[in-house]
Amino acid sequence: SIQARKPTQTPSKMALTYSDAMVPYFGLYAFTMCWDPDMFWGPNGLGQLPYFSKELGDSTTAGGFFARMVGLGFMIMFLGKTRFGVSDDAWMKSTVTFHVGSLWWFWKLTTAAGWTPWVWQLQCLLNFVFAAWGVQSMGGVDKLLKQD
Repeated sequence: SIQARKPTQTPSKMALTYSDAMVPYFGLYAFTMCWDPDMFWGPNGLGQLPYFSKELGDSTTAGGFFARMVGLGFMIMFLGKTRFGVSDDAWMKSTVTFHVGSLWWFWKLTTAAGWTPWVWQLQCLLNFVFAAWGVQSMGGVDKLLKQD
């Protein structure tokens, strides 16, 4: 009997993977938050995504300092993947953990004074989509939680 052959699926060389997509995502926030959060993400920021509704200030103010520390945390993640040898597996576990772990606090900002609700609603949607993409890319929750 003749059996139909199942077509072999090979990923396109142009296909964007979750792992590759997260490098510029975290890198962008790393550089902009370290450099000048107000210039990029403030009420009149270049990004036109005003995460906060009033200026944070320079690195000597509480808001400016902590925004830059967030940027530094993202920079460490970014450099880990691009320069320090972090594997795709560890990178994806770290980024999915961020997307899921930050949802609670991000959602609270959708109704908090001093923040721009629609931007945080969009960020929550992105986090959910990115987390789902990451979990799917890793082969499911069991693989995500597996210690290597």
